[in-house]
Amino acid sequence: MRRLIGSDLVFLVEAGFLYLPLLYDPAIEREIQATPDPSGSQKTTGSVILNEGKHFVKSLSLHSLVANYERIDKDLYGQVRSSVLHQFSGNLDRAEMSVSWKLIAIIFQVMPYFIKKNRGLKRGRFGKEEILKLIAEKVDVPPREYERTNTVFDLKPLQEALKELEKLDSTFKPPRDGIISSAELNHWLHKALRAQVIEKERTRLRNEVLRREQLIATVDEDMDILLYVAQKGSLEINGFGFTRIGTTDDYLIYKRTGEYRLKDYYGRSYLFRDCRVAVPTFSPFKPVVMEKYKHPFLYAHDSGQEICMHRFYPPQQFSAENTIHLLEEGINALLYGYDARRRNGYHSLDRTREYIKTVEFEDYRV
Repeated sequence: MRRLIGSDLVFLVEAGFLYLPLLYDPAIEREIQATPDPSGSQKTTGSVILNEGKHFVKSLSLHSLVANYERIDKDLYGQVRSSVLHQFSGNLDRAEMSVSWKLIAIIFQVMPYFIKKNRGLKRGRFGKEEILKLIAEKVDVPPREYERTNTVFDLKPLQEALKELEKLDSTFKPPRDGIISSAELNHWLHKALRAQVIEKERTRLRNEVLRREQLIATVDEDMDILLYVAQKGSLEINGFGFTRIGTTDDYLIYKRTGEYRLKDYYGRSYLFRDCRVAVPTFSPFKPVVMEKYKHPFLYAHDSGQEICMHRFYPPQQFSAENTIHLLEEGINALLYGYDARRRNGYHSLDRTREYIKTVEFEDYRV
């Protein structure tokens, strides 16, 4: 594995912080010399330390370096993670699962909210069996062997992988205060990153076991339908749908707006065509319009644009509740958020007196 710190420099560790060698600069030298020398072997001037005749400047905390290294160097962090996963990857390969907890949340929690059924004057939600029956009516689900379905419920590979992971040592101590070589710093960082990966993977596997246990309690004989939907990767019913992003476990969840009209400052109507307002199952959790589309709340005439919403604070994690809220907020912004008198948004439906070239909507006027 390549070195994290590819240099022959020496560094200084002091109170959990890494200090870098301070290159000679006349101005800095004069500032240091102008400061009275305190007693002791080290001389401290703000963020500068004198140790063994060399000046070092404070850079960053070692804890922060380890905590954020995945963002600093994803390739190197991936190598460290791969070396950990290699020790129990055989069990994880056997534990591969095509029906994820995200897909379960979309089908059984988000979908029923948006495709409510009519019951006289009241609108009710579809239950679990009704949702699965509806899916079976909309798509041609081929029969599958029970043995194949049964392997989805096998928690043993995951539990074995977690057991092997629990045996790995995830303890490490911060390096001692004082001078440290690049080789020593590299060795410590490798050990610290490895410990971090082990802890993260333990948490991830524990959560996955818990989610699969909940899945087993939620669906049983209906797994064939879910397996088919998971394999297909997309589904749309009554204007609500989702589509998987590549080969990942993430989806774009969307709801169609249908055609709608907006009015400009002069009361003239503009007809907007149907579009899909979508929310991803990964951060940032912001409503977007999937099609190439134009609207006063979209910056350009393009696809995949975020919808401009006033005082909008995106959630920090994916959940069915957050997804429902975001879809409703995005759709309401397009359908009801434009104020003709204030001409809010990136663009206005009608041209203003001081006309500035922008996205135009004359072709939408009816």
